[in-house]
Amino acid sequence: MKELSQNNSNIAKMLLEKVKGNYKLVVTDHNFILDAIPTETINNIREMVKLMVDAGFEKECSDLYICLRKEWLEDLLKNKLLGLRKMGFQDYMIGRWIKASKVALRILFPSERRLYDRLFSESFVSSDLCFSEVCHGATIQLLNFADSFVNRSPSAWRLFKILDLFETLCDLIPEFEVLFTDSLVNEAIKTKNRLGEVSRTIFMEFGKLIFLTPDAKLDCWVDGGIHPMTCEATGYIVLAFWSRQKLEQVLREYSTVAANGAGTSLFDSQMELIMEKFERNLEAKSQTYEDPALRYFFMLHNISLIKYKLESFWDDRFCTRQYLELYCKSSWSKVIDILEMDINESTASNSEADSMIGKLNLFNQKFREMCEIQSTWHVFDERLRKQIIIYVENMLPAYENFIARFETVLGINANKYRMSDIRTQLNHLFLLQDIDVDSVRGSVRNQSVS
Repeated sequence: MKELSQNNSNIAKMLLEKVKGNYKLVVTDHNFILDAIPTETINNIREMVKLMVDAGFEKECSDLYICLRKEWLEDLLKNKLLGLRKMGFQDYMIGRWIKASKVALRILFPSERRLYDRLFSESFVSSDLCFSEVCHGATIQLLNFADSFVNRSPSAWRLFKILDLFETLCDLIPEFEVLFTDSLVNEAIKTKNRLGEVSRTIFMEFGKLIFLTPDAKLDCWVDGGIHPMTCEATGYIVLAFWSRQKLEQVLREYSTVAANGAGTSLFDSQMELIMEKFERNLEAKSQTYEDPALRYFFMLHNISLIKYKLESFWDDRFCTRQYLELYCKSSWSKVIDILEMDINESTASNSEADSMIGKLNLFNQKFREMCEIQSTWHVFDERLRKQIIIYVENMLPAYENFIARFETVLGINANKYRMSDIRTQLNHLFLLQDIDVDSVRGSVRNQSVS
């Protein structure tokens, strides 16, 4: 056994080199442990095992082998593959755990089984049970790490990490069944089920969790920009859609409610509730603004981002047009409405002429003020910016009609903005917000309104 142990360091280096950067872990040769040990050492151990069993020392022989190989496997898995050493299992180590689990079940344990069979298959009746004992400690370590993760406080972010653990164990259950006795297989299934149940529970609270983050408590920006809550919540919702297949699996296999008969999945039903709550939360945030136009602009802006990010998944959930219309009605319509006049008048009295001059001067003033205010507002996307400007431009015929009537009735050129001037002013509205829409976690300015 000392001779065998002398090869452990070399075997560990070979394994780490074999799986370095190999995330798919497609390995068909499980003889690398056997190949790393001198043939003479293998033959000596086989002969010694046979002699001890024939002499009635089968238990002592198996106990010694199990103890030494079990200790080495646990150290290799914990300190080298997982890299835990004296640290506990932290959230950021999920990826490392997934890789270590696949290495253990698909490479290390099958290779260890080849070694065990070469040494003991001719001498031991209960070889499956003994081999399970060899790998028991390392396997339980893996399962305990996964199980400890689900005991932590639930969060939207942690849901997707637990789903990764769940998916990994689902994929590895066949390897457990091939390698081990029912005891370890049952432990693996129990851990997998616990991960599935916790995933279901967290997802049913998902709509609450994504709005309980620190970003959701921040104030709105004075320019109607994208709220950090929108960025963070939308990011989580996109992740949920990307994880839809796994979520539907846990909702189906670990369901606590009966599926409805309308053909709507539990996932869709839950997401519908989340979207409704999302819109209500944004409406509550919008009440921060005293200016109704900025209030509706904020809604239009934030919901447009949500639609942009979810267009591949759920493009028809939110309607932005109603907020666009309300925004224009509470801002530009009021400016255009200044120019309303009695179209039945064919000539202008002095009072009517004064009224038209006053309306035009007031329009010029309000239009200029509106442009100055809204030129400081922000949008996240040039496409949205153009959409708003085009919608406002569609209101300009009323201005053209007023100017034509003004010059006809008064017989003088109006002190007016030319149409080209108006379009130029509109094209200077809405700065592009400094936000990375692809990551949905854009930079946030410090300016806020209480």
